[in-house]
Amino acid sequence: MISSPAKLRRSARVAGKPAPSVVLTRTHHGSAARSACQPDAPHQKVTKPDAPDPTEPPTVKSVSGLPSRNLELSVWAQGFKHVAGVDEAGRGPLAGPVVAGACILPAHVDIPGIKDSKLMTHVQREQVYALLIAHPEVTCATCVVDVADIDEMNILQAALKAMEGAVAALPHPPPDYLLVDGNQLPRGFSRGCSQAVVRGDSKSTVIAAASILAKASGSALLAVVTDPAVHVMLQAEQGVTRDKLMDQYHKQWPQYNFAQHKGYGTRAHMVALKELGPCPIHRRSFAPLKHWLEAATMADGTNMEELQ
Repeated sequence: MISSPAKLRRSARVAGKPAPSVVLTRTHHGSAARSACQPDAPHQKVTKPDAPDPTEPPTVKSVSGLPSRNLELSVWAQGFKHVAGVDEAGRGPLAGPVVAGACILPAHVDIPGIKDSKLMTHVQREQVYALLIAHPEVTCATCVVDVADIDEMNILQAALKAMEGAVAALPHPPPDYLLVDGNQLPRGFSRGCSQAVVRGDSKSTVIAAASILAKASGSALLAVVTDPAVHVMLQAEQGVTRDKLMDQYHKQWPQYNFAQHKGYGTRAHMVALKELGPCPIHRRSFAPLKHWLEAATMADGTNMEELQ
């Protein structure tokens, strides 16, 4: 079964840690939710014949290399109704959190310009982000996992944790099937109603939409789950996506120029890191910083870590 917010909070309390920060963007209020991972009608797995089967769902040809809705069409044909795409942003940088997005696009909703967020310009991401969160029938959520968790559990587990949090934050009706970017599913996702899709953000429209939600820096009306007791606080005009967070960190530590490189290991970022040492949002578990902190000391014997 897909983890519920309550389940995630219980797990967090057992571990003695706060639950991950969860940010809900535009919510869609529908009818009472059915059990997660339960299709609308019973179905049997049918072996496809060699020849095309006219009863199979139609496919949509990808236009100019853009992602399509073919994976969603296949899942809908099995009786599932609420298919969510899930993706993350921020696995590679040397600084900052990892953010995951989850999104449900109804079959009749067509948002122009959706593609892999890594292939979009900043302006293009902002435009599509605004369309996604403004549409009354698009359901979406994001979850932030911070640097402390990344260093403690490693970036892969932190990214999977963020994905679980984003899905748990989706409002009713919950998704009954998940299309997840990558080659690995979070432990909390049922294998019977979720699918890992390698390069999913370039193949699936709904996964690409989730990647845009995770990365873009637009603004929206958000409900932020700030602690395990589910204290909900409404926060206007503060789109909590990864680019927005890095822009805020830039204001606090402008000497690293996070607004420009978003924490990635550019030449300028590496120069600043060598000269200044790490700030609190740098990932101590990432090379080369990990090795610098282990081996390098200043001329007077003071470790770089002690300067922060």
